[in-house]
Amino acid sequence: MNKRVLILSGPTHEYIDPVRFIGNASSGKMGKAIAEEAARRGFSVEFVTGPVAPEYLPRLEKDHIHPVVDAEEMLETAQAMFKKADLVIFAAAVADYAPAEKHVEKMAKSDAEWVLRLRPTPDIAKTLCAEKRTDQIAIGFALQTSDSEANARRKLETKNLDGIVLNSPATLGAENGTFCFLSASTDHFTHWGSIGKADCAKNIFDAIAAL
Repeated sequence: MNKRVLILSGPTHEYIDPVRFIGNASSGKMGKAIAEEAARRGFSVEFVTGPVAPEYLPRLEKDHIHPVVDAEEMLETAQAMFKKADLVIFAAAVADYAPAEKHVEKMAKSDAEWVLRLRPTPDIAKTLCAEKRTDQIAIGFALQTSDSEANARRKLETKNLDGIVLNSPATLGAENGTFCFLSASTDHFTHWGSIGKADCAKNIFDAIAAL
């Protein structure tokens, strides 16, 4: 039986009103590359994706692609498939905050300042991996601007991950990036350098095979 991989990809959009949202510049290219490499290696893939352009969706059967919008919807959708997965890869760039209140009507522009209250979104990887089985493998991503390696180590531990891919904001929407990988079993960073996202996906699966 093929091993099953659950991949979370793309951004989330946390809506303020019907037309405005909080999000980020994630394109979904990394998630697409991971999904297509997983399929090439014989995995059965379930792909949960935030809002991305159609060209950044992987070449999979439509019933294996699960579109979502915000962080809570991504968590709920992933929870339904998490227990059946042998491998989970958290490649989504989830917005860390959402508006405390979503307005039903479009907010009219005015000359007055507008104070927006925010609430934290669910930590999807931490929530799901709190119930991770010993035979499951979970890989995360850490996008950092400072204290990169220390923050990656902290996320690896607090989210109960088996490995984490470290990158920088320059990778968002780009065709390539500078990546390195930290394994929980070795506590050692392997630097992959500046590579394309398809090559990064290959490196991720090679690293998983070595865990």
